[in-house]
Amino acid sequence: MDMEILQDYLPEARELLEKAQDDTLRLESDPNNDEVLASVFRAFHTLKGGAGFLEADHLVSWTHHLEDLLDKLRSHTLVVNGAMIDAILRGLDVIDDMLQQLACGEYPGPGPEELGQLIQELAAGKRAEQVSVNGPIESDATPSNPFPPEATLLVSQRPTAAGESGLFLERTESASSSETAADEITDAEFEATLDALYGNKAPGVTSASDSGQLNSDEISPEEFEQVLDQLYGQQAPGYEQPALTATVSASSIDSEKATAEIAPPTQSVSTTTNPSSEATNASKAAPPARSAAAAQEAADTTLRVDAARLDAVMNQVGELVLLRNRLSSAIGSLGEENEDMLRIAREVDITVNDIQSTVMRLRMQPCKRLFQQLPRVVRDTSRQLGKEVALEIVGEDVEIDKAVVDALSGPMTHLLRNSLDHGVELPADRQAAGKARSAKIRVAAIHLGDKVRIEVSDDGRGIDSQFVTRKAVDKGVITAEQAARLSEQEAVELIFRPGFSTNDQVTDISGRGVGMDVVKETVRKLRGRLDIQTKPGLGTSISMEFPLTMAVLPVLYLRLRREIYALPVSSIESLLDIQESRIHRMSGRSVYRVDGTEVIPMVDLGRLLHDRPLRLGSEPIEGILTERGLIMVSEVLGNEDSVVKPIDFLAEQNWYQGATISGKGNVVLILDAGALANHVIDHGGDSTIINVSCKGAA
Repeated sequence: MDMEILQDYLPEARELLEKAQDDTLRLESDPNNDEVLASVFRAFHTLKGGAGFLEADHLVSWTHHLEDLLDKLRSHTLVVNGAMIDAILRGLDVIDDMLQQLACGEYPGPGPEELGQLIQELAAGKRAEQVSVNGPIESDATPSNPFPPEATLLVSQRPTAAGESGLFLERTESASSSETAADEITDAEFEATLDALYGNKAPGVTSASDSGQLNSDEISPEEFEQVLDQLYGQQAPGYEQPALTATVSASSIDSEKATAEIAPPTQSVSTTTNPSSEATNASKAAPPARSAAAAQEAADTTLRVDAARLDAVMNQVGELVLLRNRLSSAIGSLGEENEDMLRIAREVDITVNDIQSTVMRLRMQPCKRLFQQLPRVVRDTSRQLGKEVALEIVGEDVEIDKAVVDALSGPMTHLLRNSLDHGVELPADRQAAGKARSAKIRVAAIHLGDKVRIEVSDDGRGIDSQFVTRKAVDKGVITAEQAARLSEQEAVELIFRPGFSTNDQVTDISGRGVGMDVVKETVRKLRGRLDIQTKPGLGTSISMEFPLTMAVLPVLYLRLRREIYALPVSSIESLLDIQESRIHRMSGRSVYRVDGTEVIPMVDLGRLLHDRPLRLGSEPIEGILTERGLIMVSEVLGNEDSVVKPIDFLAEQNWYQGATISGKGNVVLILDAGALANHVIDHGGDSTIINVSCKGAA
């Protein structure tokens, strides 16, 4: 196996596979689209060709069978139906498995024999499921043709109704091939017909006196001009008339009239010899040629780069950002201001920002790559569950970091399958509830400044928080005491707990309690935010927010007594001055009243990290408001761009997202605001102790 060819083949093959799956799903709703049929055929043909270079015989054989089926569909020998779509999609899955074997350096084994036989029978037209628009098609049916192969076209010159000479085209059907052979004319008969029609004025014929060289195959420039004049007159392509008005010869008028008379009796065919219309048609045909040339030019300027090289460049840019921060900090700590040093620092800052922005754009990919697998997931799962679902995808062109696209493939599948299994009702149940039989699932990517939000929503039954809480207690996910302290939103978020599922029986789709936990953990590792909103009877919406880039993370530095920590800026909503009158006790834990309606848990970093709570009134305390809670610290210092380094030696469940190096060269731990708030919610009053007299109780 040639490894160089393999490295070039695999990325292109996966792109072709994704495109073929997308086009196959389009065929299901638009089976007569010749362009899509041709696209799928080309994909299999290209896959087969590359596999042949690699000597992957089983992959060649498999793609060849699919290519045969698509060739029959493309030529309209067969008609697309549901059985063929299913077979093609299953065949694509087999090709995907074979490509994975090739990626491991192994030659792929043979595909499933039963599926291969099915594809060959479909291509041969032996399956009764083939149904056309007007009825079933027999296996030996031949494509319809408006002009049977035995038909003969006859041209004759007759006077028109107006008494002028015209050309008439007629079609006659021959009884047998022998009659067709009898209708063939000899060269002499053909020349005689031309003489009868044109005399000695046939296009391209010149007299001996004009040319002087009857037996020569070469023509002079004068002869060439005469031929052009006879063919086009003064309307030759590229010829510009000197005046706005043009004289139209009688012969051209007669030609147009004669042409207008040419029409077969069974269908309307309009043929014009107007040179201006030909020029117009030529101009209309030019854009596809230009677009093809532009596509070729774009392909020539595209460079395929290994992702590991981009990651290496991004890591170097991260180190450059850290050096920039240290340089700025060092210059700021100088006792005397030096204009030259300040100017150099500003120029370095601008240059590093430009380099960082350029490299970030190299890693950006459209969300279409993430979403293109979802129609197949919805199609297969909805059929398995017997539900009718329409999928709407919005924002495929929104770009996000490659790391997010790669990591979210599995979680997006889990979200859709969860929505289909638990959220969407059966068609009969939806009708009984006054809804449309077909449910709607919407997947959207929304650009929000330096973030991207990805939403998955449905119009199903929604989530019953009380039912979820009971199930969580029954399965031992939480205790009854913890359940009593949960708010409605916290109860709904129990679906993200490991091992939790509302299904009592394990099926191929759900019941194991791992899908939504995978979603939550993936979002946490990508430094994102996860939110769920639901209304019983109306539907559920789950949204995930991610930073545009994963390489550089803006953080807010804070001080906890003598130690410095950092929080991601993306997890912070605002900064607050702690007011004693807003602190209350509710369900065994300290909470803070942000405004008239919002009450959130208080997270005492002193209690969690130092095992010694902060004491309001005895030491300085500031509040950092996050989505899940109010984090209490000693002092907020300022923000800075940082590069996150993983902490591999800690347990998988911890309170840190990683570490970074501050502008002063110190190692700083980056806190996970969500993990801290979840710990407080789970352990109640044991984690938050404020030495104040609480003003309220619940």
